[in-house]
Parts: sequence; C-alpha cells; structure tokens
Amino acid sequence: MNRFRNESGAALVLTLMIITLILLFVLTLFYQIANTTKQVTTMEKQIISEQIAEMGVDYYRSYTKATIPETISASSEILLPDIELQEEVILDSEGKFKYWIETQEIATRSENEIMINFTTVGEAYGKITTIDSSITIQIESGE
Repeated sequence: MNRFRNESGAALVLTLMIITLILLFVLTLFYQIANTTKQVTTMEKQIISEQIAEMGVDYYRSYTKATIPETISASSEILLPDIELQEEVILDSEGKFKYWIETQEIATRSENEIMINFTTVGEAYGKITTIDSSITIQIESGE
C-alpha cells in the first residue's frame, strides 16, 4: 500500500501544468496586443491619408475660388483652373505625407451653373486615399 501514498512526483507535474497554462495565457495576451497594435497603426495611416486628401480638396476649392469668381455673367467663358495635375505637394521633409490633384473636368454646363468635378489623392506612410469632389459656380443672368 505504500506505493499509492508515494506522491513525490505530483508536485512537479502540477507545477509544470500551472507554468504551461500561465505561459499559454501570456502568449495569447501578447498575440492579442500585437494584433491590436497593428490594427490601430493601419487605421491611423488610413485616417491620416483621408485627412490629407481632404486637404487637397480644400486646396483645390480655395485655389478655384481665388482664380474663378463664385458668380460669373452668362457671357463669360469659364476655363478650368490652371493647376498642375499629378504634381505632388509634399507636406513633410521625409516625403511621407503628400497629396495631389489627379483629375479635373467640367461635368455640367447649364444656363444657371457650371459644375467642376475633381479628384484628390492623399498619401500617408504609403497608404493612399482618393476623394472625388465638385465645385458649383453660379451664372448670373444678364436680365
């Protein structure tokens, strides 16, 4: 009967099981932290590139407002702003943040208004976001 009461190896087995469970828990926790950090970094790049593309929209609108009046007479012929397409505007010294105007076109021309469509692209840390926008210019009637 002494054989069944000999528990000299039970503490070692119990200790190894507890260490294994703790190690498994810690490794799972580290994996979750690393995955969450990667997701946050990716979303941060996406958000920054969207904000930079919006900056390009604001730039195009202000440039157009400065070069083309908001209201023109019916006899005036409107031309697209003489902005350089595809020319990158670099916002930092390392070139990680930039935007450019990709396309511009006169979408509709009617008696009352002219609509200009344009596309801006923002880039942050290699993540690119494209935004399509438009500007409407009212035409005054000569009456």
